[in-house]
Amino acid sequence: MARVGACKDRLAEAIVRFGRVPIERRTVRVDAGHPVFRRNERSPFWSAGGLIHDGRGRVLLLRHVPAKGWGDAWLTPGGRLEEGETVLDGLRREVREEVSLEITEPVLTRILQQNLTDGRRVRHGYFAQFLARASSAEPRPGSDVREVRWFDVLPEDMAFRDDYAGDFRRLRRRAEAGAATL
Repeated sequence: MARVGACKDRLAEAIVRFGRVPIERRTVRVDAGHPVFRRNERSPFWSAGGLIHDGRGRVLLLRHVPAKGWGDAWLTPGGRLEEGETVLDGLRREVREEVSLEITEPVLTRILQQNLTDGRRVRHGYFAQFLARASSAEPRPGSDVREVRWFDVLPEDMAFRDDYAGDFRRLRRRAEAGAATL
């Protein structure tokens, strides 16, 4: 069970480290079998993930093994934070676990404050959305990942594609301009 105040501490740490970013509230309808309902928790969950790029405008996406419950959708590396982990530490760990890479130049682009509901149950959580550069162009899938691939465009079958469209445009503009950082 999360420590009382841990949610606010995590949010405060992210703002101190990265500055103010948009915090967007939304409700998302999900299937009753969605992974968010696998744990019986009451406190809000935190996750972190984002577009990991190669500095030339390509982004790294993955497909999980079927047991993870994401079907054939392409996803950004990321996942649920562990107790006491900052959003950046959680992102770094998830990227290492899922695609065996380190990241540099992390930029927190926004925080999503979300209510996920199947119409009967509701889970409240936060998602820290990042852009970051991969330390290498040679990813290796982790144990929960069946496929990893670099993309020049966001695929139509990408989960949460619309959430990343603005970040991807920003990334492509920088790559085309030859900018070193975001």
